[in-house]
Amino acid sequence: MKKTLLPLLYAGLPLLTTAMPVLAAQSFGIDTLPDSFQVCSFSQLTGTCTSGTSHPHLHAQIQTLIAGDDERTVISGNNSERDGQPTPPLSDDLNPSSGPSDQAGYYLLGAIPLIVGVGGLIGIDHRLPDDNSGIWKRTNQLDLEYGVALTEIGGSLWFGGESRIGRTFWQTLDASTFSTLTVQGLKYIFSRARPYQSSSPNHWFQGSCCQSFPSGEVTLQASFVTPFIIEYHRQDPWVWGLEALPLYDALARMKTQGHWQTDVLSGWALGTAFGIFAHNRTMPFFLSYMPQGIMVGWHKSF
Repeated sequence: MKKTLLPLLYAGLPLLTTAMPVLAAQSFGIDTLPDSFQVCSFSQLTGTCTSGTSHPHLHAQIQTLIAGDDERTVISGNNSERDGQPTPPLSDDLNPSSGPSDQAGYYLLGAIPLIVGVGGLIGIDHRLPDDNSGIWKRTNQLDLEYGVALTEIGGSLWFGGESRIGRTFWQTLDASTFSTLTVQGLKYIFSRARPYQSSSPNHWFQGSCCQSFPSGEVTLQASFVTPFIIEYHRQDPWVWGLEALPLYDALARMKTQGHWQTDVLSGWALGTAFGIFAHNRTMPFFLSYMPQGIMVGWHKSF
């Protein structure tokens, strides 16, 4: 068993290395914002820079931080441009709540090889009796997967990027897309046999036949719910109930012998990490490449 785990642990060392640095971030706010785009360095956030750009009629406030080597930069603006690209207007309810920094996401990524290594040493991986009935049916799992994907795309287009909920939908789309690409790469690299393919969880590097590690569907569910939980957990604690989606999918995938225990735990950690990264972006990645009309959302056209 130890010989089987060593290659996997060595492969995980880069993740552990990236998890060590502390990526500190603090937010600075300005009471009034300019109509036109303005960048003030941290050392300039006094008299001339702020007073010259203040406007009494502004209602929008954006608080963001770009970490530099020796100085901090606060970006503020409404209907403005940066590097030739227009910055779309933001509605009043776009008031993102604070959440964990990217540091927490890197720690989750670094925990994945530990989950597999420790899980293998203590023997948590075992094949469950096949149960493809009731709520655990494979068709139900696929319905949930397709439903979440359609909800992400539909919600993003319907609400647009101006509102708080719309921006969160776009963050889930970012998180799910990039986490899915990462999962597929890991599946091909580690090519672990699924429980229905082998009674032993130690069959790694088996080729294209085997793609058990990590669980892509659990990763999808975790990446979908994480931005919503981070965004709304302070005002609506019930949003934590969304974690029932990755929990259900993890149990269902093990019951239908599609994944081992460490597969679903690793997928959960991976999806959560990408959800944190996506939520911490000032502008969602895919939204920044969309036409400006997408910012409004389809619901305003009806």
